[in-house]
Amino acid sequence: MTKEKQTKNTKKTEKKSESKFYLHELREHSQGEFGVKPEVLDGVFLNAKEIQFTKSEVKKRIEAFLKKPVNKKGVKK
Repeated sequence: MTKEKQTKNTKKTEKKSESKFYLHELREHSQGEFGVKPEVLDGVFLNAKEIQFTKSEVKKRIEAFLKKPVNKKGVKK
């Protein structure tokens, strides 16, 4: 097996092995884990269809949410 294939297989394994947590658990530890208040997670996952997420998935969603522009009424678009 080539080194490139081994690297790809390792990356796939790493993604599969990351634990998923229920949204209520992530919310309870949002300040310590992600540095945001639980209310931020409420906004991030307002329309989420799943109830379990990985930590890296949550971090990406938080970053995207915080970068969204705010309209004049103070509600994110």
